[in-house]
Amino acid sequence: MIHVGIADDHAVIRRGIQLFISQESEMTLVMEATDGEDLHAKLAEKDVDVLLLDIDMPRMNGITAIRDIRDNYPELRVVILSMHPEEIYGVTARKLGASGYVSKDVDPAEVIKAIKLVMRGDEYFNENLYRKNRRGEVSAMKLSKRESEVLKLLSNGLTNKEISNQLDISEKTVSTYKIRLMNKLGAKSVVDLVNFGHRFMEMED
Repeated sequence: MIHVGIADDHAVIRRGIQLFISQESEMTLVMEATDGEDLHAKLAEKDVDVLLLDIDMPRMNGITAIRDIRDNYPELRVVILSMHPEEIYGVTARKLGASGYVSKDVDPAEVIKAIKLVMRGDEYFNENLYRKNRRGEVSAMKLSKRESEVLKLLSNGLTNKEISNQLDISEKTVSTYKIRLMNKLGAKSVVDLVNFGHRFMEMED
């Protein structure tokens, strides 16, 4: 029997998970948490095999929660259940120790599939996305100092104007660096660049 937990602050999501897991003979829902602190407390009380974890929880977000789980419950499999596209958080979540990433708008059968896969030691991720980001990691090693600075500031949410002010360069130069970064990293959008930036900063930590 697979013991499943769900951590999500939306009651409708928790009820939906509870409903379709109750129809599976191999699974049982043993824990529900409404925020990060609630999750921390309940994991100490419950025996959970697979945790469905929302990224946007209050009082400790999902990314922080993964770090806590990795340190304190290394055997627990974590599947991110999120409304955000996988390219936003998927690679970071995987690096931190998550076993899967599932969009909240997928068919329930996909969630069940992800639970079963990670329980047997496999992963549930978009492999094309992962390979693309691995290529980005290698390319990131070849960035110039200024390119690295622009990438980090962009990843921290700064606008072109804010980056230009901080680095004492023109906004046009910032735009040029962004285009250069997209070409070097194989990024298709600013979202891709931000994700690569987060990965790059993690590699330096």
